[in-house]
Amino acid sequence: MYDRSGFLSAIRNVQQSPRLLCAGFQRDLSALLDQELPEEAARKTMAHMQACGDCADFFEAVRLQALAHRDLAVPGSLSRRLRRMRGDDLFEGLTDSEIIRRMAAALYQLGKAYVLLATDDEYLLRVAEEPVVIDSFAHGEANEVARAAEHVGACFVDQELLRVRSENNLVQGRKLLEEALRLKPQFSEALLYHGFVCQVQGELESAQKAYHQVFLCSERMANRAHAAIQLGMLYDRAGQNQRALRMYRWVLASGLVHRKPEFSFVLFNIAVEHVALGDLDAAASMFGRIRRDHPSTWESARKWLRNSPELLQRLGQHIPCRAEFEATEPAFFAA
Repeated sequence: MYDRSGFLSAIRNVQQSPRLLCAGFQRDLSALLDQELPEEAARKTMAHMQACGDCADFFEAVRLQALAHRDLAVPGSLSRRLRRMRGDDLFEGLTDSEIIRRMAAALYQLGKAYVLLATDDEYLLRVAEEPVVIDSFAHGEANEVARAAEHVGACFVDQELLRVRSENNLVQGRKLLEEALRLKPQFSEALLYHGFVCQVQGELESAQKAYHQVFLCSERMANRAHAAIQLGMLYDRAGQNQRALRMYRWVLASGLVHRKPEFSFVLFNIAVEHVALGDLDAAASMFGRIRRDHPSTWESARKWLRNSPELLQRLGQHIPCRAEFEATEPAFFAA
């Protein structure tokens, strides 16, 4: 539950502020709420809020309005209250339930962006290079940024600053994901990323619970497969290889590997679990299937094995496994 005083303060600050929202922020936020190129819109919205306090305050107020409507049972129409704030065209013609649904999706995309910012160096670079057009700054700590923005017409988010804030970004990402789930409790994509954050933060039981909920309840097969794979990885890490193998086999049985080639890496996971369980003949059979039917995964598998000397040694001692790799690279085990 949210502190009502904080909620009221945030709303009052935004409603009373004479400053206008940046046009670019309104455009990006509108695209995010409409789910138009949501990952790109989330990246731009996040980068802008890192640089512009006015727009961050506005989004904070909208977010708190939606959460208050859901958690605090604030009376009256959510859409009517939001239209009193700046940027009312963002919500024109929308029902309360539609606003809640769109806000849940926006919070998920922003939460995901913060999590990636904290865990993915390539994503960090993309955000750091994102141009953030600042319409105006009145005073305060943003003065230096304002002068730079006036000079070049835009400012760029400082990469080192973002890197230093990585843990804060993870916390912020988790908070936004949890708020998305508060608005939409069975939001599978948000649950998957929430599970990932729990995993990164060492809360493995919570991660397993989130993945298990998606696996059992999601209506989308791809979400269930992602959850099954994450559960398999958790079981593998815990030395529960048979349970991990069952999860990976479920993904294979679902038919997704055939329909969505990006899931073909699960074949490698199956092979590795066979090795861990001492069934090297089954592992050889799976490696053969990867080599014949999934060339890009085969290329990746060879790279993964080179980074796992112990596994590579075991495969090299088993003639059928050795033959599969030497069929395309005779000196594979000598490299």
